[in-house]
Amino acid sequence: MSNIKKNNENPKLVEKYSTRHAVLSYYLVLMFTVFPLFASNAYFNIRHDKYYFFLALTGVVIIAEAVMLYFAYGGNKQDSPPEMAVSECGASLKFSFTDWAMIAFLIVCIISTIFSNQTTDALFGSMSGRNNGLVLMVFYVGIYFVITRCYHFMEYVFVALAAGSAVVYLLSVLNFCYIDPLGMYTQLDPSTIEDFTSTIGNKNLMSSFICVMLPVVITMSVHTKNTMYRIFYLVSSALGFMALMTADSDSGILGISVFLVVMLIWYSRKISRLKRYFLCLTVMLASAKILRFFTLILTQSFGCETKDIDQFQKLFVESNIGFVLIGISAVITGLLYVIDIKKPNLTLPKAVPIILGSLFATIVIAVMSAVMYFSCFDTETELGGFTSILRFNERWGTHRGFMWIKSFEIFGDFSFLQKLFGTGPDTFYYAFAPYFGELSKFGDTSTNAAHNEYLNYLITIGAAGLIAYLSIVGGTIARAVKKSFSNPLSIVCVSAVICYSVQAVVNIAQPITTPLFILFLAITEAVSRGKTDSVQL
Repeated sequence: MSNIKKNNENPKLVEKYSTRHAVLSYYLVLMFTVFPLFASNAYFNIRHDKYYFFLALTGVVIIAEAVMLYFAYGGNKQDSPPEMAVSECGASLKFSFTDWAMIAFLIVCIISTIFSNQTTDALFGSMSGRNNGLVLMVFYVGIYFVITRCYHFMEYVFVALAAGSAVVYLLSVLNFCYIDPLGMYTQLDPSTIEDFTSTIGNKNLMSSFICVMLPVVITMSVHTKNTMYRIFYLVSSALGFMALMTADSDSGILGISVFLVVMLIWYSRKISRLKRYFLCLTVMLASAKILRFFTLILTQSFGCETKDIDQFQKLFVESNIGFVLIGISAVITGLLYVIDIKKPNLTLPKAVPIILGSLFATIVIAVMSAVMYFSCFDTETELGGFTSILRFNERWGTHRGFMWIKSFEIFGDFSFLQKLFGTGPDTFYYAFAPYFGELSKFGDTSTNAAHNEYLNYLITIGAAGLIAYLSIVGGTIARAVKKSFSNPLSIVCVSAVICYSVQAVVNIAQPITTPLFILFLAITEAVSRGKTDSVQL
């Protein structure tokens, strides 16, 4: 367990680990272990299973915490000095920018539901949608305020997260080889089996899950002081990288790639952090080759088959380039450990992260410029395997381009009220219905999501809702970065927020993985609010 540094000015105001803290910790353990694995009937109704699991468990916790908070601050508080109760109550009542953004988001969702032409669907989440109705938004906001007021760091919660996600990852690897220990593939036809994995759902949702959980485990392997925990986090990270390879989804690759670059920049000044970052990177790269070895044994010795993966994943799993990457990462890791032994706590100049950040920004600008050029000015040049990346058109991103282009057209045709508040939460299906005929040329008869969370919010809860949502995410990240200089737990938690937000550009919000994102959004904000203690990782 990590140590807690007390406030030297007034040690007695350090909040004790109380019952309400314990209840929230147990809730988080269940959400990080049982929730991802819960499915009542294989993949059939899996979204509804997790939806109702989240509502039931979260509802109980919100009520329990509300009662305990009332008696802690409003009733007779006998286990703490009066000045501590006043201090805690004042801190709980003080609202941050992110708190106000969350309230604004909820208000917009309520207004959007009231003015929706499909009020019932907007309220409960339509059967043709993703269960993202107003009810789910209310629970998101409710648990956000509970966590931001009651969270207390206990490392066993993160260890449980690593264990729970490791099981999900392992199942994904086994499913990749058509090994189905839980019988999840029962009654699924072969074409459907290709897209579904573990206890999460299709490969895009699995990538979304990885983008929430894996960054936390990686950063905890860097920051924890407990050697056994670090080994545990490294094992979970290795399985997570294997699952990322087998999930075969561009959204996961995008999210994790950006996360790894951001963390490299963040850790680049401190050798003590950087060496553990590269250690974890080496372990993950090596795990791709372990995956290859495992699949070769199954295919050659037992005649098993495996699912197919794209060329990018094959680069790590099958290509010899993967060995080169492992070697480079291992050498860098070794050198950093040697340097840290000879010069403990060495800090590199500020120019290092600036140079790395500038290099990354240059690459991003270059890629975006290339996409613009080949999409708007040169639409004839053959780009080979890069066509799906560099040429944006209706077929881009498994016809995400079509859905995005039409979504902007739909928004442009909205009335002023709809532009502000959209068509109602989880009603994208109805807004996009006029284009179902055109969608059929891509092999789909309908869609209930824009496959871009931000566009989806723009259509369903309007510009006001999107601005509120972006304010929540942006405010959380900004406050976390500021807090991270005094509390490293902040950067651990915000890593999940950053990674999920990146993959959301090409993915969808749903009650399977989005609740986990909301939890880390709230935990990150809770850490940013901390005044009297700082977790020493």
